Amino acid sequence: MGNWVWLIYIVIIGGFIYLMMIRPNQKRAAEQKTMMDAIQPGARVMLTSGLFGTIQAVGDQQMVVELAPGMAVTIVKQAVAKVVPESEEEFEYTDEHEQIEGDAGEPSAIEAAKTDVDEASSQAETASEDDTIKPAEAPDFEPPADEAKPAPRTGSKK
Repeated sequence: MGNWVWLIYIVIIGGFIYLMMIRPNQKRAAEQKTMMDAIQPGARVMLTSGLFGTIQAVGDQQMVVELAPGMAVTIVKQAVAKVVPESEEEFEYTDEHEQIEGDAGEPSAIEAAKTDVDEASSQAETASEDDTIKPAEAPDFEPPADEAKPAPRTGSKK
C-alpha cells in the first residue's frame, strides 16, 4: 500500500510541473509564432535589445528593420520582442530634423562644444616641445646580491 502512495505523489508532482511550467511556455511559443507570421512590412516593432524600428522586408528566417531614416539592418525573426501599436508609441517620428538653437541667438550647446574643441586643438598645436610630458625613466635593475648564480658548465659535448 505504501508504494502506491509514492507513485500517486510522483504523478501529482509531475502534473503540477506540467501545468505550472511546460504548458505556459508552450502557449507563449504559440503566441510568438502567430505574431511572427502576422508581421507585415510597415509594422513598428520592438527588438529584444530594446530598439524600435519599422519592418521593411520579411523573409523565412530574417527581416530587414529600419531603425532610423536610411539605416536598415537585417535581423533574425527571433529578435523581435513585440509589435508596437501606435497607441503605445511615445514619440512621433518624421524625416525632418529640427535645428537646435539657444535662447536669444546664443550658440547651441553643440556649437559651444565644437568651439571648445577647436580652441583646445589650436592650443595643443601651439604648445612648445618643452611643455610636453616626458615618461619617467625606469631605474636600473640589479638582482639581489644574495641570489646564487648558476655554476658554469664544464665537460665535453658528446
